[in-house]
Amino acid sequence: MYHLPILSRFDLGLIRSPGPGLGNLLFPLARAAIGREQLGGSLVVPTLRQFKIGPYFRCEKDKRTYGDILRPRTRQEWVEWANSIVQKSVNEDTDPGQANVVRYQGLKSQFHDLSGHAELVRKTLDSLSKCELTGDTYDIALHVRLGDFVTGSQYDPGQSTRLPLDWYKTAFEQACDMLESRTLKCTLFSDENAAKVISQLGISNLQPEQSHNALATMFSMSRARILIGSRSTFSLWAQYLGESKAIWPKGFALGQYKPIDVSRDHFL
Repeated sequence: MYHLPILSRFDLGLIRSPGPGLGNLLFPLARAAIGREQLGGSLVVPTLRQFKIGPYFRCEKDKRTYGDILRPRTRQEWVEWANSIVQKSVNEDTDPGQANVVRYQGLKSQFHDLSGHAELVRKTLDSLSKCELTGDTYDIALHVRLGDFVTGSQYDPGQSTRLPLDWYKTAFEQACDMLESRTLKCTLFSDENAAKVISQLGISNLQPEQSHNALATMFSMSRARILIGSRSTFSLWAQYLGESKAIWPKGFALGQYKPIDVSRDHFL
């Protein structure tokens, strides 16, 4: 049995048609890994490389082509990918019956579907990654997402809304109070110019994250003791993978996307 993550409408093996951002792409991949664990068979290594015009028009730092995320397929994995394309398939919510391929597509219930499987998902992504995902634990991660998000309020319930920089300043102070220290190792993750954001935040011990690999960045965020999150699936993934504490904006409808853990999820 093959467990096939569907990431785009058209998939040529080396490149695929445009799809969503990395955070949303990981949901079908994670569910396929869980399906393989539960039903047996093989996880088909998906095609992650895509071409998107929007990030170039917006002059974003990350063009989100994702060609540097996963390692190349082995010969056997190419055979499995080809077999999964031509053989009889069913969707993940259907009894496989005589089908050889189970297809996993879309967001479904996001992290509600992945609850309890963080270690399996971490190991799966580590085995497929093109670069090293391990590293040291540190104190605070700030995820300042601005580029393609709309301006809004910290009280907006949904995703894809910019948070005011003043909110991040206050959240940082709360994180320091939670860790009972002001001498901390803190890292900024942002899609904007890091030096400019650090200057605007006025946080002296904040260092920019250096990786140019989106998956490595996500795992780096996950190693923080406390994550100050944006209204982004990327932030949600970092907390899920690290099983860490996080500070979210008050009013954010977090329960739509993940089970709320009162010991880890803090609102400001």
